[in-house]
Amino acid sequence: MSQGFKVQLKADEILIDQPLPWTVYGPDGELLFNQGEKVISEYQKYILLTRGLFREATAEEERRENSQVEYGMASPFNVLNAIRQHNHRILSDMVRGVLQPDYSQRIVKIAQVIQKLCTENKDAILGAILLDQESLYTQVHPVLCAMLTELLSRRKSVPVKIRQNVVAAALSQNIGMMELQEKLTRQKEPLTVEQKQAICQHPAVGEKILRQQGVGNKVWLKAVAQHHEKLDGSGYPEGLKGDEINLYARILSLSDIYSAMVLPRKYRDGFFVKKALREIFLQRGASVDAQLAEALIKEIGVYPPGSFVKLVNGDIAIVIHHGRKTNKPIVLPVLSASGKVYQCMERKNTAKEEYYGIVDIVSRPENVEIDLHAIWGLRS
Repeated sequence: MSQGFKVQLKADEILIDQPLPWTVYGPDGELLFNQGEKVISEYQKYILLTRGLFREATAEEERRENSQVEYGMASPFNVLNAIRQHNHRILSDMVRGVLQPDYSQRIVKIAQVIQKLCTENKDAILGAILLDQESLYTQVHPVLCAMLTELLSRRKSVPVKIRQNVVAAALSQNIGMMELQEKLTRQKEPLTVEQKQAICQHPAVGEKILRQQGVGNKVWLKAVAQHHEKLDGSGYPEGLKGDEINLYARILSLSDIYSAMVLPRKYRDGFFVKKALREIFLQRGASVDAQLAEALIKEIGVYPPGSFVKLVNGDIAIVIHHGRKTNKPIVLPVLSASGKVYQCMERKNTAKEEYYGIVDIVSRPENVEIDLHAIWGLRS
């Protein structure tokens, strides 16, 4: 199994019945094709791309990826791409038992980058994650959890140094089931008894792996160990209740619940933003901390960045900023009422309800191309 940094392949890079110019791996690092072998049909190509195909990065690509995490880039979307891959690679090495003395420092460094993104480009990054249809679930989910964890911790006035370790916990909370989690993203059948047991055990397993790999921060370890406990005692692995569950674990729990519901999973139907927020609202006070649920709405809004909404005038717009009021975001119309794609997009304030008020969240339009830099007006 290769352990280097991988680059995900896109559809136009795979030519049917042509020798592959690189060795190709699956999402778990398993060898799929040796260099020079061929993909023989469009159907095979489709199935493979659905799973995820990767090649080894060149030395320049790996240097650039590391420098993006180290120094940041003009585009926050480049930083997002770098940290999701970098974090996944670190956690994968830890699970495989690859010994390195600085894992905790490297994850904390990614946490610091996430804190910077939350301060400077919160809406753009949250929107980019929600709009991402290509990245692996196991790469995107930890980063979204970490973003939400930083925002919620900051709203609860947690000191910045402690927040770094709580965000690090969010980035690594599912390390105890990484391999299973990737399989579940492709699994159509219900969970087996063995899989359910592994899921129930993963907080404790994750804490053990982190300890073995040099993580000693008590805030970090306790948050990971308790992040699936529920206020009503229905959680796992210890069945803790109420104040027995620390604040940081509660934050991780809520971030994990929301992230899992808005990011697609193949072994269940998948939840969209509206249903996710409704579910969290209904669970508040029982399995979800009520104050944190309210804080989440205040941070991301009723219509979070990256959502598509229908306006009173019939336009379809994308939410780009959660706005001053939780239910009155700033939007960018992308489709007219007649279905025409807008060439010149202009931001609208949905607080002007008579014309730009929101009717409802809608599905992502199929005929709209997503240019993150254009939507949020950021440099590439």
